[in-house]
Amino acid sequence: MEYDNIICVSGKIDGCKCRFILRKEGDKPLILIGLNPSTADETTPDATIRKIIGFIDAWKKDSHHGYDSFIMLNLYPLIETFPDELSKNPGNKNLHKRNLEKITSVLKEYPQGDVLLCYGDSIDKVSWLKEFRDDILNMIKTFPEIRLFQLGDPTISGNPRHPSRLSYSVKLRPFASENLASTAAFSE
Repeated sequence: MEYDNIICVSGKIDGCKCRFILRKEGDKPLILIGLNPSTADETTPDATIRKIIGFIDAWKKDSHHGYDSFIMLNLYPLIETFPDELSKNPGNKNLHKRNLEKITSVLKEYPQGDVLLCYGDSIDKVSWLKEFRDDILNMIKTFPEIRLFQLGDPTISGNPRHPSRLSYSVKLRPFASENLASTAAFSE
């Protein structure tokens, strides 16, 4: 997959540089939800986006999924190369609200889409991100035909794996919501 026809929805909110959506145009995108954006924009991919493109290309060879593009979303839209740095602030509710709106707009566009959760274990270092994750997952529940996936097995902590260090042979698996038993998300 070439890195072209990329749309980046970003901006500054409350003095914070944010990226809400990074999207490669296509007919059947894989929707991804990572932790937070790094440096990728409409002209240059970062390591995570390059890895995602590699997975989509690898799956084309032996997969029935047929993804031809991606839409990258995140639990939190603040651009930060080092996720551990997120713990140094309390989490901006305005950014979170705007992020929820953007994610909702994507899911309304693809109400039968596939969503790959891929935020990894860094979420465990930033307590307020779990609340934001739960809000997003509970919102996703309002789209009954959305299918949630993870890459391979969850981490030891029960989180969906980040793609950066995984082999391209790793397969998509349905997301196991029971891994989130310690959260309010998906509870009845």
